[in-house]
Amino acid sequence: MSKNIMIRPNPLKPGDKVAITAPSSPVSDEKLEMSVESIKFLGLEPVVMPSCHMSHGYLAGPDNQRAEDINAAFADDTIKGIFCLRGGYGTTRLLPLLDFEVIKNSPKVFIGYSDISALHFNINQKCGLITFHGPMPTTDYRVHEGFTNDSLRTCLFAPENLKTIGNPEGEDIITLREGFAKGTLVGGNLSLMAGTLGSPYEVDTKGKILFIEDVDEMPFRLDKMFTALALAGKFRDCEGIILGTFERCEEADHPSLSLHEIFEEVVLPWDKPTILNLRAGHIYPQSTLPMGAEVSFDAKDGIKNISVVY
Repeated sequence: MSKNIMIRPNPLKPGDKVAITAPSSPVSDEKLEMSVESIKFLGLEPVVMPSCHMSHGYLAGPDNQRAEDINAAFADDTIKGIFCLRGGYGTTRLLPLLDFEVIKNSPKVFIGYSDISALHFNINQKCGLITFHGPMPTTDYRVHEGFTNDSLRTCLFAPENLKTIGNPEGEDIITLREGFAKGTLVGGNLSLMAGTLGSPYEVDTKGKILFIEDVDEMPFRLDKMFTALALAGKFRDCEGIILGTFERCEEADHPSLSLHEIFEEVVLPWDKPTILNLRAGHIYPQSTLPMGAEVSFDAKDGIKNISVVY
């Protein structure tokens, strides 16, 4: 089991300056304006980094600019948090360009999901810093009042109150393999984890709780990526598995394995405590997750939440 002591970033306060960065895909001027208003809605002062105004094909600017924005935001003592504008594609190209020493020595709130997963597990592992897997400002926080914003605000402004992670009412956590598991929460988007295997930036699951989610992937592609994690020892090494949501991932028009058949044949043979349907990632309402924090769960019938131990 992981014994690493992780750094919890200082909570944000109303009026704090926070950077909006674009590590992945670009957005329109209208989406950027909405994102600025979304940050203001939280009572924060947005600082828009240069890459947010750029577009380089399917990327929000060239790699060096997107990486420099993240490095500069962490290095700037007046900036107290960093919000990733959106996901899409591009963060894995930044990994060799990030100054992990600067990030380690300047811990602050960092939030995003989807393509941002590669940044989460690398900042967690290389810097010992807890980060937050949660909604991004392009989704417009103003329309997510209720469960989503309550979870987000707790993580950003009052993480000491974060004792459990659960689902919105009416969404059950499902036990696929019973057992108790405890460890550091790692992972995120399945395709990002699979895409870094064999590199110095792959996810480390030894003694940890592995969270996995994805969206818009056909079952055969999910099978391929789950199998890649299995072949790389990621299920062997972990303490437990949290499967999130897999939106629009069922295939109806062709012969196919179901998601549950893939879980049964690729994931569950490793005999690790496993739960399904944690509502985080490409779904709303969604929970914000403290990646790098110590968590535990007892997978059994009727499980309601995951415990968080800072």
